[in-house]
Amino acid sequence: MAAELRLCYTDEFVAHIAGALAEETPLSSEEFISFVHQTDWNDLTLKQRMNRLTDALIHFLPGPLETDAALLKKLLPKISLPEFQYSDMLCMFVPDYLCRVGLSRPAISLAALKALTALGTSSEFAIRPFIIEDAPTVMTWMLSLTQDENANIRRFASEGCRPRLPWAVALPAFKKDPSLIFPILEALLQDDSLFVRKSVANNLNDIAKDNPDQVLDFAEKWIDQHPHTNWILKHGLRNLLKQGNRRALALFGAGPVKVKAISLVLSSNHIERGQSLTFNVHATLDSPLPENLRLDYAIDFMKATGKHSRKVFRLSEGRPETRDIKITKSYRFVDYTTRKHHPGLHRIALLANGQILDTKEFMLGS
Repeated sequence: MAAELRLCYTDEFVAHIAGALAEETPLSSEEFISFVHQTDWNDLTLKQRMNRLTDALIHFLPGPLETDAALLKKLLPKISLPEFQYSDMLCMFVPDYLCRVGLSRPAISLAALKALTALGTSSEFAIRPFIIEDAPTVMTWMLSLTQDENANIRRFASEGCRPRLPWAVALPAFKKDPSLIFPILEALLQDDSLFVRKSVANNLNDIAKDNPDQVLDFAEKWIDQHPHTNWILKHGLRNLLKQGNRRALALFGAGPVKVKAISLVLSSNHIERGQSLTFNVHATLDSPLPENLRLDYAIDFMKATGKHSRKVFRLSEGRPETRDIKITKSYRFVDYTTRKHHPGLHRIALLANGQILDTKEFMLGS
């Protein structure tokens, strides 16, 4: 995906940026394009191309920072256009300028990041150096953004402080102690925007990787306060639920169950890459029907290192109408950019409310 996105920085897009800047400054479009398209341009990765464009802004903008911030607000709507594929992401070099140049003048830079966010750009990457520099002050400011009328800005308040935001500078202090994040998440637990709610849930999921007990305490405090809140909490606890965490499962009525007559039958104990493995599940609940029965299957994939890595997949979830469990499911072993399959011994396990009911082994050929 990164290689494809990098190619979206077309000659036409760079020329358009240069032209838009030339309308606001005395710079020469040709000089801007020449600076960007230095001899190594074709070899640069996506992030390196973004950095090159930030370097170009630093080189050509007239200054001072107040003037440049105002200019960036005019520039962004002119270059983030639907005719340029992924233009919102490709324009991340605009807010990046502020964290590269304006870190020592946060009042101007933060106001500009808020204004750019209202226009739809990904300023959550640029805010992170400011958080690292002065977390208490910046997080207090971000808490104020949770009351903004613009959903982009409210989402920015959550997305910008995710401890493990992909592609972004990590926030190691928040991995150790996420306490400054929780007031922001609390303020957004009933937000009307799904765009915002997804960010809050992803933030919780980030925190849970390092501080699961704190996230569980948070969830137990806020569960059943609002339908939006319950959706956020369940999505935010998704990895803990897949891991069979008892506290997480109990929050959603998926307590321990007793199961008898378990049968997990595989279509084959040896398949080749590109083929599908089908499995049939037959089992009977040996306890009162639970409020929620969550059925998952897990595959222990062979890695290139010779070790196994488990991935959990949902089968079904809800209040069962009968004690009998009958499921047929297939998994196809085809490679994706996010997952490569390696030959060797694999295992598949059936789980009910986090409990492993049965496990079978099979070989994946080359």
